[in-house]
Amino acid sequence: MENVKFQILANEQGLITNLSLSGLLVVENAQQVKKELVGTLNSLNDSVEIDIGEVDDIDLSFIQLIVAYTKQLDEKGIKFQLNWNLDDDQQLLFKSVGLSDELYMNY
Repeated sequence: MENVKFQILANEQGLITNLSLSGLLVVENAQQVKKELVGTLNSLNDSVEIDIGEVDDIDLSFIQLIVAYTKQLDEKGIKFQLNWNLDDDQQLLFKSVGLSDELYMNY
């Protein structure tokens, strides 16, 4: 997963409060990203920020992972905020396919 940067920030109790993802967020890295995300599920604070920025490339496989992950958070009663930092072309892609609302993109 050398093309993906995955960072975790935790509070004093060791509960995860922030996840950051950047780099090549594409199908080739999806399995490893999924493994990292699943590994956080039992260590999350009651609210978590998910930052997605400095994206070299992004595709629908990554979006599917984020949608599935946020559904898991909902089921666990964990509040979350998605912070997207995408370039204009990436934003346009998600608007064009109608995903901006589902992904809580506030552009």
